[in-house]
Amino acid sequence: MVNNTAMFTQYTSIEEKIRLAKKLYLIREKILDMEIEKLLLELDKSIQESKTIMDETGITDACKECGEFSCCGKGIEERFEVTTLLINLFLGVELSKGDAEGCYFLTRSGCSLKAREVICVNYLCEKIYRKLKPEDLITVQEVCGRELDILFLLSERIKEKIRKILEL
Repeated sequence: MVNNTAMFTQYTSIEEKIRLAKKLYLIREKILDMEIEKLLLELDKSIQESKTIMDETGITDACKECGEFSCCGKGIEERFEVTTLLINLFLGVELSKGDAEGCYFLTRSGCSLKAREVICVNYLCEKIYRKLKPEDLITVQEVCGRELDILFLLSERIKEKIRKILEL
């Protein structure tokens, strides 16, 4: 039996992770099933809901105005899992280097990814915490929490499917 757990953890550079995600995307017909496709649709909808609430509460504008890129700093992309990158490919995202300083995926207009890791979705700096009304913070956390729950379920289902493919 192949040690297929290592496949998700052995890749250290973002370039290696992107290469593996693109290889897995080539066999997407073996990975995708009705459950995964349904979760992809739910995730896409949930990502849009998170983006909308972040726009409505001013989080998006606050991040754009900051300009420090500490939240999206260089190296944060190394925390990304191969499955998250694969999910982005399934959602039609091109995994290319951004045109801004900081995270590999950061562009001048924001993150180029749709599906992001927990730290990218969940983190709010102290400045934003102070600006948000408590009820807005709760709403943001609830909406973004749903996105992260779906991302987790989808990622685990994809890992399970890939493990089964490797055992054949």
